[in-house]
Amino acid sequence: MESLSKLSENPKSLVSFPDVLEREWNQTKQSGNPTSSSNPNPVDSITLPFPEESKSQFPTSSQAGRNTKPNDILGTIESIAKSQGMDPNLVKAMVKAESDFKPKAVSPKGAMGLMQLMPETAESLGVTDPFDPEDNIGGGVKFLKGLMKEFKDPEKAIAAYNAGPGAVKRYKGIPPYEETQKYVNKVKRYYKDFSS
Repeated sequence: MESLSKLSENPKSLVSFPDVLEREWNQTKQSGNPTSSSNPNPVDSITLPFPEESKSQFPTSSQAGRNTKPNDILGTIESIAKSQGMDPNLVKAMVKAESDFKPKAVSPKGAMGLMQLMPETAESLGVTDPFDPEDNIGGGVKFLKGLMKEFKDPEKAIAAYNAGPGAVKRYKGIPPYEETQKYVNKVKRYYKDFSS
C-alpha cells in the first residue's frame, strides 16, 4: 500500500471492531447527524452490493490451505469474500490496489501482506500470520465489512480502509487527501475490471 499520510496521531484509531462500529452507527442515526456532505475533490460515484449478513465464518486453514500458491489467491479471495457476504470483485480490487497480489508485501509504514494490515489492526482482527494469504484476506475482509456496516457507503468504506475511519468521520466523506482520492479511484477502476 502506498504510504499513508495525514492519519490520526493514534494508530489504534485505525482499528475497527464490528460491534463498536454497529453501536456508533446506531448512535449516529439516533442523533440525526448527517452522514454525507459535499467533498472538495469529489470522486465519481460507485455502486457496489452491500454485504449481507452471513452466518458462516471464513474458511479454516484446513479448508483453504495454509500454503496458498499465487494462482490460488483469487480462489481464496472468492471463498472468503462470499462466506462473509462481501462482493469478491471488490476484495480483489482492494488486494490489487493494496499489494498487487504480493503476499509478502510490506509498506514503508509497516502494513503487511495482501491487504496491507497494520500490526495493531491485524492483532485486533485475530490475524496471527499477516503474510499467510488466507489469514490476511480473512482479517482484511472482516475489517472492510465492518467499515461497510459503519459507513453504509462503499466509497466511504474504501476511503476509511486507506485513511482510517476517523478521517472519514471528521470530513463526513472521502477525506481531501491526495493519496486517498487516488486510492478510491484506483479501487473503483480495478473493481470495474474485475466485474467485466
